[in-house]
Amino acid sequence: MSKLSPERWQEISPYLDQALALTEQERAIWFESLRAEKPELAATLNDLVEEHGALAQEHFLDRGPAQPASEAFVPGRTIGAYRLILPIGQGGMGSVWLAERSDGRFERRVAIKFLNFALVAHGGAERFKREGSILARLRDPHIAELIDAGVTSNGEPYLVLEHVEGEHIDEYCDRRALDVDARIKLFLDVLGAVDHAHAHLIVHRDIKPSNVLVRSDGQVKLLDFGIAKLLTDDATPALSTVLTAEGGGALTPQFAAPEQIAGGAITTATDVYALGVLLYMLLTGRHPAGPGPYSAADLVKAVLEIEPRRASDAIESGEAKTITAKRSTALDKLRRHLRGDLDTIIAKALKKNPAERYGSVTAFADDLHRYLRYQPITARPDSASYRLQKYVRRHWAGITAAAVLVLLLVSFAVVQAVQLRRITRERNRANRIADFMTGIFKVSDPNETVGNTVTARDVLDKAANDIDTGLSKDPELQSQMMRVMGRAYLNLGFFARAQALLQRSLQLGGATGDVRDRNTLNAMHDLAWALLQQGQLAEAEKLERSLVEMQRRALGSGHPDTLATMGELAFTLCQKGKCAEGVELNREVLEKEKRMLGPDARDTLKTINNLSIMLAESGQPEQALALGKDSLERHVRIFGPDNIGTINAMINLGEFQRDAGHNDDAINTLRRALEIETRVFQPDQMETAYTRYALASVLVRTTQLDEALLLLSEAIDRLPPRIALGLGDDPLFASQRRDSRFEALVVHAKLQAARQKRD
Repeated sequence: MSKLSPERWQEISPYLDQALALTEQERAIWFESLRAEKPELAATLNDLVEEHGALAQEHFLDRGPAQPASEAFVPGRTIGAYRLILPIGQGGMGSVWLAERSDGRFERRVAIKFLNFALVAHGGAERFKREGSILARLRDPHIAELIDAGVTSNGEPYLVLEHVEGEHIDEYCDRRALDVDARIKLFLDVLGAVDHAHAHLIVHRDIKPSNVLVRSDGQVKLLDFGIAKLLTDDATPALSTVLTAEGGGALTPQFAAPEQIAGGAITTATDVYALGVLLYMLLTGRHPAGPGPYSAADLVKAVLEIEPRRASDAIESGEAKTITAKRSTALDKLRRHLRGDLDTIIAKALKKNPAERYGSVTAFADDLHRYLRYQPITARPDSASYRLQKYVRRHWAGITAAAVLVLLLVSFAVVQAVQLRRITRERNRANRIADFMTGIFKVSDPNETVGNTVTARDVLDKAANDIDTGLSKDPELQSQMMRVMGRAYLNLGFFARAQALLQRSLQLGGATGDVRDRNTLNAMHDLAWALLQQGQLAEAEKLERSLVEMQRRALGSGHPDTLATMGELAFTLCQKGKCAEGVELNREVLEKEKRMLGPDARDTLKTINNLSIMLAESGQPEQALALGKDSLERHVRIFGPDNIGTINAMINLGEFQRDAGHNDDAINTLRRALEIETRVFQPDQMETAYTRYALASVLVRTTQLDEALLLLSEAIDRLPPRIALGLGDDPLFASQRRDSRFEALVVHAKLQAARQKRD
């Protein structure tokens, strides 16, 4: 019968379903009635039913391998320069034998393909010669190589092909439990081989798992161009057309495109469809037509009429365990992986209309590469916007002219408005900052402060007092400046003033912006540190725990800011007497920083320092000492001796040596730290005061009281109140509490601390 157009098939299909559902007796009566009403339709349906019966008798979908081409092919027989070893395959065109070179020139195993005698009488020999011609044109590492061709003494043509020892691609992926991305990367090699064939004007027409082998080294090989269609052949164009038509039935129905089954034109889009089926199966373990078994009519109907389920919906819960295990994932994760871009890519390759598929294998591969690189794909999903685009294409002339004009006008207006608003906002903000800075630096004007020495503290105090009036019209800028000044107070050691400014900054930030933005999180971090330095441990712990959760949501668990806050929370816990919990949390932070930032990163070294301090606080001086030595060695190697981090590591080590009873080592280490600080810091730097205090605590132990008292008196003016006030109760100085000089120093420390608190 003549070929049916897609429109004609849509009309006839429901009648065919009804006819096939009837018994022969019922069908005869039904046909009589139909002939009376629609004789042409009845005649066409009668032909289709007869064809269906013939296909059913031939077991169209499930027939076994064809018989060997000739009973004369037996192991040991010599064919040209090759000796047959054993049969390794059987197909519609013939049999395939494993053979080896027998003329002694070199050793090589090959695959020899023989043509069935049954096909020779119907032009099969010419098709077989055509396969040799096709394969001879192809030189690609992923296509099985054609080595030789000839005719046996009985007139049976054969091809000598590269023998590929490998597994079918789906079995290879399942056996190794390759994940989705690994399967796509392997599939891209298949696309490369098919693209090479298309570049030589060759359509494979029978792409399926058994024709794609993967060697043990992961090398993909595309086999069997026995039914490939040559798009052009200038030498024998007429013969090409005849052979193509005669060979058209040699296909695998499960992987045939709609145009193959309907008798339409065979193009490169035919291979795109088969590749789409192959990718669908590789990723889901299921055929687009759904789980079998199905009859010939079911398969034809599925290919021609029924849209396949999305790949992400193809896996049923009952079979999920086996399928997901072979893809090294869970069902929900696999569905999320397939949903979206992969669903769209596969659906485009499986379009019923060849014109709606990918225009080339290259375009198919390009979208998969884009998917793997987390880039937007070119394929569009079936959606309202996609249908609108199709409508616009049909009426592009009028719509384009109107849209371009409207777009230009709107774009120009929007750009102008946005730019004007931004320029105005930035100009006003710059003016406010200039006015504010001019105002705070009046403190250095001789007319304002005659005879006084102006310090950084004076400038900061002036700014803090003026910030409400100077920046009240811009709450966002006001909040930012408060954060900056709060950090400046923090760095100068004025923790109470820092706390007040940071708290106000956060209050303003909550009213003017997102409380989870990076600047706000940093302000919370600084506030927690100010609370900790003032001994407000409960408030610091509460804020740090809240901040860690916010940073995990906003930045991620492994972000350096999140890890830094976790480390400071660990330090706070230890200060509260929960050193065991603090040490455990700090070890977690250290492992993540080593893995993500590196063992010698600045943040990693800071965490090592903190962990060593916590170990000392928890009564593990020897462990603290070992970690402190390692930290100091790393700091000196990476940053040099004059670095602030190196100096802190040196002071920590001195205190660990003191606590472990290594007084001489502690004195040497702390004297070295004090010498470096005196050289690189200002004389009244607070860090130097800490070092003097620590060195004095060791000198007291070795009865070097005069030097210890001198160091303490030099340190008191720069020590924070909570340390100065505790001088008399510090167990490090317990043995000197009855010394009158020491008592006087304690009184001096308390007076100094009171003055600092008042300021």
